[in-house]
Amino acid sequence: MSNTLEGFNSQAATFAADVDQAFWINFWISIILFLSVVVPMIYFAWKYRADKVKNEDICKVTHNTSLELAWTLIPTAMLFVLFYYGYSSMKILRTMPAESQSIVVHVEGKKWSWNYTYPANKSGYIHKTAELYVPKDQNIILKMTAPLNDVLHAFYVPAFRMKEDVVPGRITKQWFNSEVIGTYDVECAEYCGTRHSYMYSKVHVIPRAEYDEWFESKKRTPGAPDVKISKGQELYESNGCAGCHSIDTDAVLVGPSLKGIGAKYDAGYLKDAIVNPDKDIPEGFTAGVMPPFTLPDADIDEIINYFNNTDKGKELYEANGCAGCHSIDSDAILVGPSLKGIGGKRDAAYLKDAILHPDKDVPEGFTAGVMPPFTLPDADVSEIIRYMQSAK
Repeated sequence: MSNTLEGFNSQAATFAADVDQAFWINFWISIILFLSVVVPMIYFAWKYRADKVKNEDICKVTHNTSLELAWTLIPTAMLFVLFYYGYSSMKILRTMPAESQSIVVHVEGKKWSWNYTYPANKSGYIHKTAELYVPKDQNIILKMTAPLNDVLHAFYVPAFRMKEDVVPGRITKQWFNSEVIGTYDVECAEYCGTRHSYMYSKVHVIPRAEYDEWFESKKRTPGAPDVKISKGQELYESNGCAGCHSIDTDAVLVGPSLKGIGAKYDAGYLKDAIVNPDKDIPEGFTAGVMPPFTLPDADIDEIINYFNNTDKGKELYEANGCAGCHSIDSDAILVGPSLKGIGGKRDAAYLKDAILHPDKDVPEGFTAGVMPPFTLPDADVSEIIRYMQSAK
């Protein structure tokens, strides 16, 4: 990540020019007022220093009405100019457009990530992203909050001249409209803890047609290939887990690496670690850093599947039609026997043989020739078996 923020030299929002104008007027009037006080002060201190002025001359000093009026009225007028431009630019920033004419995006800031939730598209799909994508020339309203157990953050986009506090348990709002296509940095401008400097995101302003195409699709980002990610991975990323834990390397961030975590701990332990993170703190780490997550059990199960690398197996299990003939989460008998708890009854070798040669050992009460033999790559078979072994 660069040590400079994109946008300081651009005016990417419609109100950025008004904010800049107010700033520069404030700056130059402040310089004039500063010099009008400091320069005469230095001059008179030198001119009337003690060795040049006798005490008896001091009593002859009198006032000058015109000068006194000037140094009172001129600075007062300048301050009214400051007030006018400051108020007018603030009014533009704080006057929200109608929601019916805007795209409303919900923003969650938490230790230490930004997450964006869009309205549902025509098919009912809701995009959740780690970076903000908006169309050019469109009013965007941001409704921002942080979890109750989190800390204060501030959503800051230099290119838009926009900064707004993000407060736990409250909804704060800000809006913008960008006429300039480009990518702009987002920072947290309120110190929020260990990974404050990594609480970094981007705003992508893109053409309207490109935005509409993405919004009505299920793609993760505009222009991205149609690569489907698992529900568990989506939840892992959208809940900010990646900001504190590496899952594909041994790197230690704020929290320990989660690489291979599924092979070390069972699902019960992992669920407890998500819901009650301070219950069992690894050596070398501190309690109170990771907030407890109040996620539905189904979502926690998906995240654990992702930890265990069983989400790919679930996808393959469903894509190859296994779910049509075998229940895996109940004792219901469909075309074939239930596979609930099969991982505890049979080893991986038996399960692989059953997938590749289904007629070799037909359970009592079922008929051979119903289930076709599958010619899947060994890697895919292993993923399906891992899923079968982990399913409840």
